Amino acid sequence: MPDDISADRVTAIATAARVPLAPADAERIARAVSPTVARFARAKIDLSLETEPATFVAVQRRAPPS
Repeated sequence: MPDDISADRVTAIATAARVPLAPADAERIARAVSPTVARFARAKIDLSLETEPATFVAVQRRAPPS
């Protein structure tokens, strides 16, 4: 996990998610999340997601085997 988040990185993630984002908003988001990301990096906390959120909900709602 990088310990600094740039506006370019925020823009790239938003673009990949097809979320329109103004450059000023990308800068604001980067400034807002950078301290938290830096703390996680210093503490060596890894938050890997092995399933994307929509799949998680689908699996969670599946009935348990009988």
